[in-house]
Amino acid sequence: MKDVRNLDKQWVVLSELSAELVNRGAKVPEIVFDKLRLANSLLSYYILDPHASIKTLADVERELNFVQSQLFSLCDAELTEIYLNKMMKAVRGELDVRFPISKSNYNKEVKKRGRVEAIRVKLQKEMQIERLGDLGEWYGVIFEYSDKKNKVIIEGDIKRVKRALKDFAVIWKEEQNL
Repeated sequence: MKDVRNLDKQWVVLSELSAELVNRGAKVPEIVFDKLRLANSLLSYYILDPHASIKTLADVERELNFVQSQLFSLCDAELTEIYLNKMMKAVRGELDVRFPISKSNYNKEVKKRGRVEAIRVKLQKEMQIERLGDLGEWYGVIFEYSDKKNKVIIEGDIKRVKRALKDFAVIWKEEQNL
């Protein structure tokens, strides 16, 4: 795993502190949870993507500093001491905790190769395959049914897919009104 300068451990401590404060009835601002989610996503991105810039860690550090200032201002003296000790251990890397990496599921149907894209669209109701074939010929794209129920894949040049999708939306609206 890539070195994240113990920011992952700090995130775990701050997440734990936010939960503790909520359990004690403190009014934790919603932005704290937004910033924790953002920091989690940025850390996960940095860890999983081999091409991620080191600047990402500076962004994570900024978010965690904000969260830390918000959370510690809500703590009493006892809780402050407990979590300051945990934070110091986290910064030094002495804390043994697991960071929950958030991974998005890979979808083999949605792909991009150069100027060719494939998108998956949910249908309101099933359409006849012949009609999809006619639309595909008209727009120069490929329409095919997905592995998932009531979903169709549109594949082709980016501009053609966008144009087909715009006109396809009109067809969906008309069919809904029937």
